[in-house]
Amino acid sequence: MSLVHGHLPDPAQRVYELLADLPGPDTTAAPLACALGRPDHEVTAALQVLHTARLVEHQPPDRYRLTDRYRQHATHLRDQVPPPVRGAQLAGVLGWYAATAAAAIPTLAPHAHRFSPPATHHGAVPATITSANQARTWFGREHHVLPAVVTAALDTRHDDLALELAEACWHLARPTYHHDDLACIQHAGHTAAHRTAPEIAAVFRARHAVALADLGHHDDARTAAADATDLAHSGGDPRLAALAHAAAGRVLLAAGTPEAALRALALALRHQRRLADDTHGHAVVHRRIGQAYLAHRRFTDAIRHLRESRDAMTRARNPLGAAQAVASLAEALIETGRVAEAMGELGRARRRLGETTALRYRARLDLAAARAAHLLGDTGITRRLTHDLIDQLTDAGPGAATDLQAATDLHAATPHEHR
Repeated sequence: MSLVHGHLPDPAQRVYELLADLPGPDTTAAPLACALGRPDHEVTAALQVLHTARLVEHQPPDRYRLTDRYRQHATHLRDQVPPPVRGAQLAGVLGWYAATAAAAIPTLAPHAHRFSPPATHHGAVPATITSANQARTWFGREHHVLPAVVTAALDTRHDDLALELAEACWHLARPTYHHDDLACIQHAGHTAAHRTAPEIAAVFRARHAVALADLGHHDDARTAAADATDLAHSGGDPRLAALAHAAAGRVLLAAGTPEAALRALALALRHQRRLADDTHGHAVVHRRIGQAYLAHRRFTDAIRHLRESRDAMTRARNPLGAAQAVASLAEALIETGRVAEAMGELGRARRRLGETTALRYRARLDLAAARAAHLLGDTGITRRLTHDLIDQLTDAGPGAATDLQAATDLHAATPHEHR
């Protein structure tokens, strides 16, 4: 098939040119269809034409990538497209990603306070997302593209789209181990907020700090957390101050300084108490206080705060939030010799989760259950849980390294059952 401009059938020609402008390494048909104003099935057919012509690579089931050999040629053709048309099409691509990510928030965090202002989606119709598992599945397929999408939004001054993507991706990424992508996206959100919405810059700086801490970049995380608390106090909003101090506590705890974490979390709780409508925020702060007491080996205080967090999340019908509290609660119970009680807590939390795609939270429960089973001498359960965890956490993302190592060590320390 000829590569001379115009010799590809339409819309294959338009798709081929647009691929040169796309952020990220690959794509599905949907964002291209949105940008070109074509039905998805027409764009899918065009991509298949390009694949037959060996201009794009097909990554089953539905992703496509412009081959390196023809990228320069596609870029040459794309440069001939009038700048207003080119800009509008790229805005359509960015708008599709932002609209789809934003559509996921009500399924993931229905009671979450939204900080970012409404964005202009440039006519984009988002992918249909009707459940939290569906939202997390979409993120799992697109997480490697989203940092480039947010960067493109910044570069083209679509700061409203960058903010919306950063806000949505916080909720999408936290139950996963893709902390590197989340850190990049939150940093971009902070840049966009600094330019166009400085009153909420603290939100994205605080979330950037937490992502850095989860990656083990503790010095950078502490710097970002300090910036966030300074920004929050300059605005005088207790919601921002509570969020920033809670993030600082999380960062300080990850850095191995539980006493400093408790001081930051006490400030977070003080600001949180001024927000009577934020049950979720209260529960999160109590969970982090409980985790800090656990690290400080003050187990009675840890259990009290973790139970308060668990109960609040349960009343709010938030099984993921309850699971986060229970994973730490079980550790505190194990430390005080109440292993059977810990197993009961973990079993109930696991049943409430069901077949969730929130791998990180499910893995934390299963890892705690494996430790408890090991202490109870149940080698069969321990080996089964750790074997499954090793399978699930291998290649789950850079943030999985600590949990994967813990599962691997426990599996190696557990003898085979003798029959």
